[in-house]
Amino acid sequence: MNPADPTRLKIWQALSSLFLDTEMDDLTYDYIARVVLESGYSPSEIRSILWNEVFPVLEANLRSVAGEWVGWTDEWLLEHLIASDGLEPRKGSGSIAKEVDRCWNQVATRLPPGYD
Repeated sequence: MNPADPTRLKIWQALSSLFLDTEMDDLTYDYIARVVLESGYSPSEIRSILWNEVFPVLEANLRSVAGEWVGWTDEWLLEHLIASDGLEPRKGSGSIAKEVDRCWNQVATRLPPGYD
């Protein structure tokens, strides 16, 4: 298992909501924003976690016609995601990345300046 700390796992859980095969709503955006703020991670760390850790592993779920819609267990995330401290965010490309970016922008409107 990945030795991620509990705060990192909470961020992974929250950001993984962006990759579910469900309709995003205000409650989901509010939840993600709250977890981001409570984490204490900087805006650049959050962007790195989203694009370098969560996106590469979970973006395939949005390509699947029968994608995951209830979420991933903590154990699954700990097994498949790897913390990548200090890396510059590598934003994905293509239609999935554009959709994740659109949803992230909805989260960012609920955060202080700098998270966009």
